[in-house]
Amino acid sequence: MGSSFARNLTAFLDSRDLTQESFGRMIGKSQGAVSQWLAGNREPASTTLNKICEVFGLERDDFISERAGFYAKLHGLTDAPAGAIAAKPSSALVPLLGTTHMGEFEDEGECDRMVEVPASVAEAHPGGFCVRADGECMNNRYPSDSVLFVDPNMQPFDGCAVLAETQDFQSIVRKYSRGASALMLSPDSHGCEFEDIIVRADDAPIMLKGVVVWYQAEKDVR
Repeated sequence: MGSSFARNLTAFLDSRDLTQESFGRMIGKSQGAVSQWLAGNREPASTTLNKICEVFGLERDDFISERAGFYAKLHGLTDAPAGAIAAKPSSALVPLLGTTHMGEFEDEGECDRMVEVPASVAEAHPGGFCVRADGECMNNRYPSDSVLFVDPNMQPFDGCAVLAETQDFQSIVRKYSRGASALMLSPDSHGCEFEDIIVRADDAPIMLKGVVVWYQAEKDVR
């Protein structure tokens, strides 16, 4: 992949107005790892590249091709018209379905409005929806009172944030991991007051409603 990947990734982030931090969160990688890729010091593993393509609904050539990647497209070096990527709509409307909590299971609140999210996020995750989330349990990732975009079709992976729900329609957002015999919903917080929630096979079932792939502070959402 070499420098072609670094140039294409830089062009992609610029075209979608994504920061290193937000991009890393969406694919489950640290900002430091993304920074190394952009500098050309390291390259993502093939499985990570596949994950990037899955999250954003793209092809590998968009990132690894010198002649057909994002850099070439943005600079008019392919048959695609110059600026074609940047000309895409910048935002899309998706439903805000309710409220949840980042900490403990709580009754779901109801919402009935549409909110704006980046068009690239909506396009990459068809069928996605938003929830408004309060609480400090995930403040290493999301501030309290955030709007979270959830992909109900994405397969959860260790370390991702998920929206989970009980049979009594109480919900929660926490970090996901799964062992051989149990599901763990963990905090990702500056504090230490939150404990892991462990769900074993003989416990009441927990339904995973989707993976959190994007967020914005509620005060900034339109």
